[in-house]
Amino acid sequence: MPVVGTTAYNTAGQITALVRSLLNDAAGNLFTDAVLLPYVNAGYRKAQRTLANVQSGSFLTDNVLLVLPAVTTVDASAQVSITDATAPPNQLPPDMLVPVKLWERPNLSSNDFVEMVDLTDHDGLPSEPQEQTLRFWEWRADGIYFLGATRDTQLRLRYQKSYPDLVDATSPVLIRNAQEALAYAAAAMAGAARGAPQAERWDVAAADALEDLLVRATQREQQTGRRRRPFSSRAGFAPLV
Repeated sequence: MPVVGTTAYNTAGQITALVRSLLNDAAGNLFTDAVLLPYVNAGYRKAQRTLANVQSGSFLTDNVLLVLPAVTTVDASAQVSITDATAPPNQLPPDMLVPVKLWERPNLSSNDFVEMVDLTDHDGLPSEPQEQTLRFWEWRADGIYFLGATRDTQLRLRYQKSYPDLVDATSPVLIRNAQEALAYAAAAMAGAARGAPQAERWDVAAADALEDLLVRATQREQQTGRRRRPFSSRAGFAPLV
């Protein structure tokens, strides 16, 4: 994910430099970037999961457009899907964790998108013949499944994503102000791997710093006004060491 024209994000190199200071190796004689990046990435993924669990908006992507071809045979037993293996450009986005919402409209039209009903964890898709619209979707086995439609359909996808792993010192850390949480976590893991007595201390500090990020994200969500949808809405129904 390219990040241009902002200094809001730290780099992996800034995180590993802080880790080296915590581990009394500011010169990098032992804890080089290559040694530390796996630990930093482990902390990075944990921070993402923790923030995503409180529905932080940082991990949402919207308005991804895909096309699902029409079924060739109307059959109540048939289903179609979009997965990682679907032919480009209509495969699932590589950074997608789970879909959140789907809308549909006839392909090549300028109609408004209509929200579809999510039947995930609601006993699956019904068994009925295909119509002109898809109407329903289900997320299972890492794919989005549909009954299919008798015409090509354009989908608008909203989904929860993951950030790519950090690959070198220049990689942007896409969680704002997370340098202490990631550095303490990496220091705890790197120190524990070498029997350092400070590892437990850094583990506690990492948990505290991550809690600060979690509180901030939770407060942001609480400030967002939300109105409960009617029942009839189409939306349907460790430690680091």
